[in-house]
Amino acid sequence: MSGGSLSIALSGLNSAQTGLDTVSQNVANANTAGYLKETTIFSNQQTPNSPIGDGVTSAVVQSTNSFGRQLTLSASAGKAYANQLQSLLASAQASFNEPSSSGISEQLNTMYNNFSALSSTPTQAASYDQVVASAKNVATTINQAAQNLTSVYNQASSSAATLTQTINSQLNQVAAINTQIASSSSTPGASNTLIDQQNQIVDQLASELGVTPISGNSGQTTLLVGGVALVQGGHVSQIAFTPSNNPISSSTSTQASVTLTASGTRVPVTGGELGATLTMMNSKLPTFGEYLNSLSTTLANQVNNQLANGASATTTSGDPLFVPSSGTTINAATISVNPTVANNPQLIAASSKPYSPGSGSNAQAIANQQTATNGAIAGWASSVSSVGLAVQSASSLTASATNIYNQAYSASQAVSGVSINTQMVNLVNYQQMYQASAKVISTVAATLQSLIQNV
Repeated sequence: MSGGSLSIALSGLNSAQTGLDTVSQNVANANTAGYLKETTIFSNQQTPNSPIGDGVTSAVVQSTNSFGRQLTLSASAGKAYANQLQSLLASAQASFNEPSSSGISEQLNTMYNNFSALSSTPTQAASYDQVVASAKNVATTINQAAQNLTSVYNQASSSAATLTQTINSQLNQVAAINTQIASSSSTPGASNTLIDQQNQIVDQLASELGVTPISGNSGQTTLLVGGVALVQGGHVSQIAFTPSNNPISSSTSTQASVTLTASGTRVPVTGGELGATLTMMNSKLPTFGEYLNSLSTTLANQVNNQLANGASATTTSGDPLFVPSSGTTINAATISVNPTVANNPQLIAASSKPYSPGSGSNAQAIANQQTATNGAIAGWASSVSSVGLAVQSASSLTASATNIYNQAYSASQAVSGVSINTQMVNLVNYQQMYQASAKVISTVAATLQSLIQNV
């Protein structure tokens, strides 16, 4: 009977030690990303025909909340998406440099004002020179905005390509851990550390491209994006990023995409940092590029068409002021001042037809485009406003997504996170359990010693 007492007390001692070890592990990893709180579970050890029992057994389990974790990962993807989109939109907005004394709007106003001045002094060579100089400034400023927007495109494309490489490496890590988990699944609790490591990687993948993890019976994790499996057990489907065409310089538009490297199957990435980059390249940048290209064609067509209706001292029909610097199409990247007119500004058809030396009526007609509701300035103002609204909307989305993530994370941590206060209470309980079990052992030992001495 004394042997049974010692065995029971020893099981209590060992279980208390397991509890103390668990507390130590939790406290040490309280701030470790991906760590799931561990809990010691005690069970009565009972054998048939034993009226008392055979002590206690202990096991260590992770505190998980699958639904809460899915919400947190989804919120993380939403937050990362909003942050990346806001950052790229802010860079695109800065490309336009509006409002600014050196921005497109101010350069357009200066050019139109110079046309107005030319209409009043059509016999002065300096008036023609000022029109050409201001037109050059307009073209150069539009060209610079196009270059700036191209830089944002290059930034987004490079970021997506680099991120794709990182993601592929992380997918390999998840699959490798799956293999390790499968080989250790027969030992209870042996895979806890592996699961923590995997969770940390999955957290990163969620913010990068919005993965959905599904846990299998053996503890392995399957990773899906829009229903497409990227990781199944130890198998990985690598992904590839294909950029879109430059929305400024290209006459045709292709969509940036993510596909499975092996099969070419499209992966519908709509969340995370990569999802935001795709949105920027496929939707926002083409729209912003069209704003600049539309401005360029509207400006060139309106000014050139009006010049064609006028005359100069040497021409019966005015030469175009704006021409493409290369190719045959005027857009934001190619708009430039006609070299022929730049070399001889008095070719500008300031007079209406037929030519009259003191007439500046055609120049005034161009100046009137400054306030036209369908003019270049009005159209550009609307475009700048639309860009501002897009940035403002992204800022609101970021604030909302951050709030949603914080709420989801707090709810998840309440279940799987480590509370130092709770661990301190557990520490006291396990310490007392250990001391009590040790006391039983010492008491039984003393009783046996007393019996031996009395024999």
